[in-house]
Amino acid sequence: MSIKPHFETYRYTTELCKVNSQSIVECRLPGGEISSILAVYAHAVPTECTCGDGEVRYGGKLLINVVYEDSERKVCRAERGAEFTHRAQEARVVPAAFASVRLTADNVTKRREGSALYLSVIVGAEITVYGNAEAEYLYDGEGLITKKGSVPIVKTIVCSGETELEDDFETDYVGDILLHSETPAVGSVSAEAGQIVLSGEVSLNLCAMKSDSSLCSYERLIPYRMEIPCDESLPKLPASARVSVLSAVLTAGADEDRGKCKMTAQLVLRAECELFVRDELPAAADVYSTAAEIGFKTEKREGKYVCELVRFTERIGGTASLSVPIDYTTSLQAAVLPRAEIACRQGENGGEAEGAVFAEVILCDGDGVHKSAELSLPFLFPVSFNGAAYAEAEATVCGLSVRQRREGEAEVEATLKVTVKLFKEETAEFISEVEEGEAFEENHSAISIYVPQEGDDLWETAKKLRRTPEEVAKSNPDLEFPVKKGERIFVYRRKV
Repeated sequence: MSIKPHFETYRYTTELCKVNSQSIVECRLPGGEISSILAVYAHAVPTECTCGDGEVRYGGKLLINVVYEDSERKVCRAERGAEFTHRAQEARVVPAAFASVRLTADNVTKRREGSALYLSVIVGAEITVYGNAEAEYLYDGEGLITKKGSVPIVKTIVCSGETELEDDFETDYVGDILLHSETPAVGSVSAEAGQIVLSGEVSLNLCAMKSDSSLCSYERLIPYRMEIPCDESLPKLPASARVSVLSAVLTAGADEDRGKCKMTAQLVLRAECELFVRDELPAAADVYSTAAEIGFKTEKREGKYVCELVRFTERIGGTASLSVPIDYTTSLQAAVLPRAEIACRQGENGGEAEGAVFAEVILCDGDGVHKSAELSLPFLFPVSFNGAAYAEAEATVCGLSVRQRREGEAEVEATLKVTVKLFKEETAEFISEVEEGEAFEENHSAISIYVPQEGDDLWETAKKLRRTPEEVAKSNPDLEFPVKKGERIFVYRRKV
């Protein structure tokens, strides 16, 4: 006998791997006039990302905004920028793949060389690589008895888009905007016919100088809505998105009579979206032959998809840690660059989110000398996983308030807007190879009696008897499956 297996091929796009990389980018400032640096906002924006043989090449622009005190105790600002390119090594990357990159700028350090001041920033890259994959699975075949199954497999569709956003608001009168930072958050994502719609807000924090040369900070939440075209999008498909700020320009117009400033924020946002399509492969779950031994191999494909997006607000507060000591001679002037680090995990008592709120606090002592301190406040609160395999979270800080109610202590209150993405995982396992073995010896008896194992179903019984399920059912019309203990199965063979 010679079997002829019939294989089908399913081609799809999926996430191939994730790659993390770091590079150091430097900017030079004229250090002669800088007495001390109070705050540094570093923002990295990607400009290119391509896949090669075993590597991802990416580049971007690093924008640095510096607030400093000069030798005359005047608070000033400076801006610098630098372009960079880097390569991240990963053996699974191929030229036909494509990738998206998310850049972070952290761990700013400074050093002096002569009259120059150098700022070094660690630019981190979180790269997701996508590519084409295929699953070749057994469907049926000549000389084979196949048990049809339904194998779940997840394909990922990637799309992106940009939008411009403008917001006008009023503040108290200020003389100059020294620093501003923007943190976007995704509030909802939904797939519609031909597009993915997402909404959320950008948390804007700015540090300004008043007319009396004192400092202050303002916060504002700017809502946004984006519609990203996607030809393969259909209603109710699971979708996910992350948003970044490509550029932000703030302008201020003064109304001295009213003592107000009209601020205009112009932002460019970019959204990277994933759409998850869960297909069912009509693959054979098991296979055997009535004439010969059959050996087969299986393959697995791992996949994930967003099953739920949870959004909530959490109030936190307490005594924060400061990197420098304070007392009652120190005034807290501004809290800038608020951010939150958050991670979700499943514990013995359920899910929980753990992290900390960070900010730079600009201080002024009794002699009028400015300095800065890093603030950190840890938090821990429960979250529900709702049966998901794992969760990813992001949080934005708004309503940050810092007070010195007791000497030497910084009391902090803040509101966290938290978005939790809940993921489920799918494993597609299918027969990928079939091999014919030795032929069975022919049984010449007209009738065979078989004592099945308790709990066997029709398929398992037929496979052990080396007969088709239809033959077994026809020969034993009164037998019910799964079989019970002590039952007998009769197999009739036509004799020539």
